[in-house]
Amino acid sequence: MTVLSTMRRRTVAAIGAAIAVLGVAACGPSAAETGDDALVFGIIPYENSSSVGQNYQPIVDLIGRETGKRIQVETVTDYAALIEGQRAGTIDLAFYGGISYVLAKDSGAGIQPVAVPVLERGAPSGYHSYVIAKAGSGIASLADLRGKRVCFVDPNSTSGYLYPLGGLAEAGLREGDYTPQYAGGHDASVLAVRDGDCDAGAVNDVMLEKILPKQGEIDPGAFVKIWTSQPIVNPPLAISERVDPQLRETITKVVAEKGNADALKVKDIAGFWGFVPVDDQAFEPIRDVCRVTGAQICKTG
Repeated sequence: MTVLSTMRRRTVAAIGAAIAVLGVAACGPSAAETGDDALVFGIIPYENSSSVGQNYQPIVDLIGRETGKRIQVETVTDYAALIEGQRAGTIDLAFYGGISYVLAKDSGAGIQPVAVPVLERGAPSGYHSYVIAKAGSGIASLADLRGKRVCFVDPNSTSGYLYPLGGLAEAGLREGDYTPQYAGGHDASVLAVRDGDCDAGAVNDVMLEKILPKQGEIDPGAFVKIWTSQPIVNPPLAISERVDPQLRETITKVVAEKGNADALKVKDIAGFWGFVPVDDQAFEPIRDVCRVTGAQICKTG
């Protein structure tokens, strides 16, 4: 699974609907409540649902070995299902996006972050969002986007919409001052700028600087960064507070100490080197951007 996949978001309408009916559509009590030896691990299948479990198998096997529990991997349709499942107690562990974690936590899902992935040993536990324009376009700052077409990734993307929206607001621009378009992916946003379909576009740093150049899709020198976000914490692994406290502590310690490619002697874990500890305070900047923008994605209904 690519880094792009981990950063995509599902529709906020689905999240709102799920929060509105929490507990109604739950599948039943989790292993944490029934005493079963299994722990339910919720993952969203972005590209190939048949292989998503294999991508995370090293960390799944590690948690199983260290806890003595059977880890039951369940693929769910979207972040709404993760939020619903963790609030209802049917999912014990889950991978979130940054904003979906904040939605879950702040709507009372009863979860705590365990760790976030990093691309390489010693790499930052966060990434950046950019707004880019074509080199030579005459666009040098966000203020130059008044009356222009701005490509966002998706209205439910942390780095492809929420943070750039905050940057535009701080520059004194609201949506009526420019024409928003939704490309559907970080790669598509960059290509839309390249092809002239948008005057500027939002994208995460990895897509612009690593993935697309490696694929031969773009020359990074053909673009200028007209805005760079503050660091955005990587998407977290979260655990339900319904899980026994001692077991939560064991899982948190194991993932932090052994949840990496070096310790597990594997190439990678779902495209990442491994995991590093994180706490809820690391997600406070996302809450700050939500307060600034009042974006629909930030609202739990």
